[in-house]
Amino acid sequence: MIIIFPFSLMSLFIALIVKYYLVINKRKIKISLNKHFNVSHQPTIYFIIKSAHLTSNKMYSYLDEIRNHSERANIIIIGSHIQYDDLFKNHYRIFDVIDTTKNKSLKSVSNKIRLQLDSIYD
Repeated sequence: MIIIFPFSLMSLFIALIVKYYLVINKRKIKISLNKHFNVSHQPTIYFIIKSAHLTSNKMYSYLDEIRNHSERANIIIIGSHIQYDDLFKNHYRIFDVIDTTKNKSLKSVSNKIRLQLDSIYD
């Protein structure tokens, strides 16, 4: 299962990229696009869209909740002004961060997402 949240234009774009990737690679995996965070009890990939609407503190509470329910979940954070020291210090075990602080190109984000999905599924 792939969970993308919180709901925004960027999360819609991410969902389209992921869906296209899954179709091309003939994978039948459920995608959930959510307004709010919810925990899955099966192996999951979480895409967390960090924006002005999602504070760092709220994102950290989501990360804590994910790790409390799943040690094996792959977490990918997409956004700008990511506090890497806090992620490392709190041992969140993030699979990847796609930092859009300097490069907000949708093509760049799309390419990085495909690379990460290749890493997970191959």
